[in-house]
Amino acid sequence: MTEIHSEYPNLFSPISIGNLTIPNRIVFAGHGSRFVDWHSFHLTERQASYLAERARGGAGLIIQGSSMVHPTGLAAAGVNEVWSDKSIPSYTQVADAVHRENGLIFGQLSHLGRQGNTFVSHRELWAPSAIPDPASRIVPHAMDQHDIREIIDAYGKAGKRLVESKFDGIEVYLAHGYLLCEFLSEFSNNRTDKYGGSLQNRIRLPLEVLETVRQAVGNDYPMGIRVSADEFVPGGLTPDECTSIVENLLERVKIDYVSVSQSNYASIDRMIPDMSYPRAPFAHYAKEIRQATRGVPVFAVARLVTPEQCEELLAGETADLVCLVRPLIADPELPNKSRDGKREDVRECISCNVGCRGGPHRGSPIACLVNPAVGFEEHWGIGKISKVKQTRHIVIVGGGPAGLKAAETASERGHKVTLFEASNKLGGQVLVAAAAMPYRDEFANATRFLESRIRRLGVKIEMNTPATFEIVSDLEPNAIVVATGSKPGKPKIPGADLPNVFSVHEAIQIGVPGQKVVLIDSGEADWKCLTTAERLADDGHEVLIVSPVQIGAEMDSFSRPPMLRRLRSSGVKFLEYHTVTAINEDSVVVKENFTGDEKSLNNTQSVVFSWYGIAQTKLFDEFRSLPNFDVYAIGDCLAPRRAIDAIWDGFRVGAEL
Repeated sequence: MTEIHSEYPNLFSPISIGNLTIPNRIVFAGHGSRFVDWHSFHLTERQASYLAERARGGAGLIIQGSSMVHPTGLAAAGVNEVWSDKSIPSYTQVADAVHRENGLIFGQLSHLGRQGNTFVSHRELWAPSAIPDPASRIVPHAMDQHDIREIIDAYGKAGKRLVESKFDGIEVYLAHGYLLCEFLSEFSNNRTDKYGGSLQNRIRLPLEVLETVRQAVGNDYPMGIRVSADEFVPGGLTPDECTSIVENLLERVKIDYVSVSQSNYASIDRMIPDMSYPRAPFAHYAKEIRQATRGVPVFAVARLVTPEQCEELLAGETADLVCLVRPLIADPELPNKSRDGKREDVRECISCNVGCRGGPHRGSPIACLVNPAVGFEEHWGIGKISKVKQTRHIVIVGGGPAGLKAAETASERGHKVTLFEASNKLGGQVLVAAAAMPYRDEFANATRFLESRIRRLGVKIEMNTPATFEIVSDLEPNAIVVATGSKPGKPKIPGADLPNVFSVHEAIQIGVPGQKVVLIDSGEADWKCLTTAERLADDGHEVLIVSPVQIGAEMDSFSRPPMLRRLRSSGVKFLEYHTVTAINEDSVVVKENFTGDEKSLNNTQSVVFSWYGIAQTKLFDEFRSLPNFDVYAIGDCLAPRRAIDAIWDGFRVGAEL
């Protein structure tokens, strides 16, 4: 038996939930992955592999995310149903996969209520009251007594299906503004019958649901709840009220744990806080509610990043277990590595939300900037990157995210790797992005980890060495991977070459003169543009962003609100749906996209452009033209994109070599 690592005695101690022993305090909490059959709404083999990977990596408990108990709960794409017996085989497949890895798995019973849309199910949304959803603006159907009885029955039957599917326990979802939370909160419940008004009335439906599920699954079957301690909206749940709710429910039904989260869709940026928030910003809510649970275990959640941080929360009795979602997406082996004294091998989450939330934002399954294997665990999971039969010499040109990931992956496979970097630092444009604001420094952990990895793997690194055709050729490599990146492009408009015009890289690295700055957005409306605006404002400039689209249009819905809030509080102004047509020495001419009307932005001292990159392909083209070289292009020199794309490229090519 592996000895518990002395640094984390609390994190790796067992705990009981009901009659079940959880081997450690790490919970892979319920969340949407979109690894679902979008026709049947059933779980897939891909989801089974995804969850099993986290069990293999050492998580003490896995929770399968929102399982819809009723067709009207299907208010978002990529969620899964448990309202019919047809779903049982898919849930059994997932449970079996987790159990094969000696893991434990609970299922989360849910109904999305008014928070969502009608396009997936082609059904009306159900809610306690006909109050429009704050996000979708859709008016839901106000449930009557018949609907309420139907929902209660649906929860009970869904609980039985999870038992039949060999799940080890159940979590009833009372959080995040979904249906049962909507009944609890005056923000969403203005009923005047026995299900609205007083706290006791608003508790009634969640209590009846819990009693029905408990009766359906039996008294010994583990059952917990997830709550939102604070909705951060007028009339919404507060910590004091949530504590009273938990106390009431614990008195009247057997509940084996309480998972404490926060927010709803009207305060969605606090639900999955990005790197702009401090770590563990909401853990204190777990501690408040824990004081009222009388020994019933409490889970803490939200930007718990490191094992050290988790150990501290447990030791300080903030919570009994810690929910890690993004950190276990980033590195499924975080528990095992931390326990076994391999802390330096933990690939930390950087809380960027780029893949895990940006994927669903674009209608795709989740992904991860630092872990390209997410969603591909069956092929590229733990221990599945095979060693090569014959070692080859691989030369990689460029030490940005693409080159670093290619070097790590090729070296892991057993190749001899030499990496050339023209500058005195590894990291490429990630370093520029990380330098924009102090909180963005965490972004650079993505490449810092890769640098540490390739040094430990023995990759030969040639710093301050611009690789030329001759230098690389003299090494007689078996394969060449070109990761020379991109350079900032600039808009093709009159005045773009004036001395008062700068790129975002120059604005971040050396600054710009003058008080009034116009920041020209290419239309990507992404982090590059907005963090530059934030930096310029922080440096004391008056900043106006001119964009042909809505500001922040490409950002995920969890990260966009706090970004816009910070920009507004810094005095940054927006001019949306406008295109810059000319730059002068002291003014910028813009055109309204829809009417074509032009106006001049006078007294402009500096202009900064956030523009598309230009691929640096010279070296790749030279090698590509010769038949005797096995050559690959990755990252921005292949096509200027995001850091997540560069790392995907590096991983893909490194795994193929």
